[in-house]
Amino acid sequence: MKLRKIKVKTLSLIILFTTISVPIAFHVHADNQTIPASTDNRSIKAPDWLKVEDTVYYDGESDDLVTAGLGFTILSSSIFKPNFSDPSKPTSQELRQAKLNRFIDIKTGEGVLFGFNRQELSPLFDGKIPGFEVLATLQLKEEKVGMLLQIPLDFDKNNPCIIAIPSVDSDGLYNSKDLQIRGLWGLKHNCAVVYNDKGLGNGIYDIENNRGYAINGQTQSTDLLFEPKFHNRDKFIEKYPNRFAIKQLHSRLNSEERWGEFVLKSIDFAFYALNTQFPSNSDFTFNKDNTLVLVYGASDGAGAALKAGELDKEHIIKGIVAVNPQIQPNAESNSISIQFNKNKPQKIAFKSIAEYSTFASLYIPCALPAIVTNNAKSYIPLADKYLFSQNRCDELKKANYLTEGTPQEALNKLREWGWTADMDIQLPYFYYKETIGLPYQYISAYGHYELTERMCGYSVASTQQAPIFYQGKVAPLTEVTFEQMWSFANGHLPLWIGDDSTIIALVNNEDVHSPRRDFFSSSDNDKAINYNAKGAICLYQKLTDPRVKFGMSQVTATGNLNGIKTIIVHGRNNVKQLPNYTSRAYVALNSLVEGQSSQLRYIEVENTSYLDGGYPFDNVMIPIDYYGEDAMQMLWNHLTKDTKLPDSQLVRAKSRGGKIGFAPALNKNTIVPISPSPANQDKITVLNGKINLPQ
Repeated sequence: MKLRKIKVKTLSLIILFTTISVPIAFHVHADNQTIPASTDNRSIKAPDWLKVEDTVYYDGESDDLVTAGLGFTILSSSIFKPNFSDPSKPTSQELRQAKLNRFIDIKTGEGVLFGFNRQELSPLFDGKIPGFEVLATLQLKEEKVGMLLQIPLDFDKNNPCIIAIPSVDSDGLYNSKDLQIRGLWGLKHNCAVVYNDKGLGNGIYDIENNRGYAINGQTQSTDLLFEPKFHNRDKFIEKYPNRFAIKQLHSRLNSEERWGEFVLKSIDFAFYALNTQFPSNSDFTFNKDNTLVLVYGASDGAGAALKAGELDKEHIIKGIVAVNPQIQPNAESNSISIQFNKNKPQKIAFKSIAEYSTFASLYIPCALPAIVTNNAKSYIPLADKYLFSQNRCDELKKANYLTEGTPQEALNKLREWGWTADMDIQLPYFYYKETIGLPYQYISAYGHYELTERMCGYSVASTQQAPIFYQGKVAPLTEVTFEQMWSFANGHLPLWIGDDSTIIALVNNEDVHSPRRDFFSSSDNDKAINYNAKGAICLYQKLTDPRVKFGMSQVTATGNLNGIKTIIVHGRNNVKQLPNYTSRAYVALNSLVEGQSSQLRYIEVENTSYLDGGYPFDNVMIPIDYYGEDAMQMLWNHLTKDTKLPDSQLVRAKSRGGKIGFAPALNKNTIVPISPSPANQDKITVLNGKINLPQ
């Protein structure tokens, strides 16, 4: 009898089926099975804060846990266009499939070295994993957090494990990389996987039409994960049409303060659901003493993973892997330092992501000509789009942020803050793709700014969705309906549609001509484009606002991981989460706080960044996610087979080389893995607040 998709409203259910023909790669049992309903009278009390929204069973054929029925072949062979039978009323299944649809470039090694294992797939089994999916919300006063639990059909009840994954960036529960890389790793190890959106997901609200998104992506006006509160709505709409509110920017909750708590609560939810899904006649329950709990996160999800470790005084978590963590160590400027080989140690000053990303947004547009000159033999993606760099330099000189007003002076400023020469070629791409949106979202959250304050003259608006004559102007939604937009959202501003136009973006309300994105914007009464220098300077000045400084103090990390086995993996070329202020500083602080009892390992990888190793950096960057999964497997082997954890080290990974767009594929012969016992010249040592790194 063929398995079929069954939608249920309770956590206990009976699913009867006969022989399952699924390759052993995912360890699905091939005998007849029954998942029983409860036969005992034990009362398993749900946490007071928990609301179970929905439970779905996926058969692994028409639909599944990680590809929404598409399968690896479709995802890795072409850019699949989402299909909505009615764009104004997409179904939850259509939205979920569109959200999980992304092109997997196997040349980066995904599907070969990490993620899906193409060698073990076949036409009969294309990477689709059957199992249960449970949607729930955590509700604490004004805070709502989305949670998603996935239980594979071959969940190992005899050796239970839970992988907790805080969502990456400001995205929601169905981030495709979270599910298809980090979550997939857990499912392939027969573990339940639980995600949480860190209080930021599904967070787009249509102000004019008074609607937002439910946890499953459906557009509605009530029971939302986010609904802004503000006065004079009608006047705001009249003056600022086509505007939107974003949860991280406009909730006034600064959810980052509680990221670690949300991770721990998601683990509580997973235990509750598992004990309900798999009841027993005995007194046995899944708990921290018999269940292996690991946390696996990337970017600010990695920061949330580390914060969960700091809060875990009950030793629920047995291991953590944090990839490129967005983390802000709470350290005095004179307490920790960094040293390269035998060079003179340098103190690491505290800088939050709000500070250094704002600094980058201030100076990158001006520095562009110097970046091009200094890298004359290298192709610099998107550098040709910067036509008005000197205008930004002139504005910075006028405002006394530069003395000479030259591009090289601006680049020197970036050097002083930690952007190294080998990061230069990423900076034009980084600024163009994320512009002022990255620092703005953190400053707005830290300062608890209201929507109607329009901090520094900005608001979030729908923009031109067509690439022809695109200038980032405010325009109604046309190419994408609001109902569809949930499936496009990825936690970033701008929200791109293709490579050359945006769906929504942060816009300068005070542009001389009309509201538009910074990159095409003039400021003050100057009609020349200067990338909205006024807005960038205003944001930089906001960093001294007591409101913002207080918000930054709320989110700092202690560095105390309570002895949890932890591996931090960071790209040496990461321009977005600068190593000095994140991982390096955190590792150094941890050595002061935990000393000899620390179980933290630090892996830094050359030729990696926050990017995925694909075009337009395919020939110079390799994917950091390979190293995250490598670290996760090493941690797993250590905890289940008592193997040795790797020493802290610099991995001298080699770039793929070749021409941009035509770089040779990564394979087992070209990738440089983490070494269990690195050579002395590659070891990273940490002692008493000082981290020593190889060059």
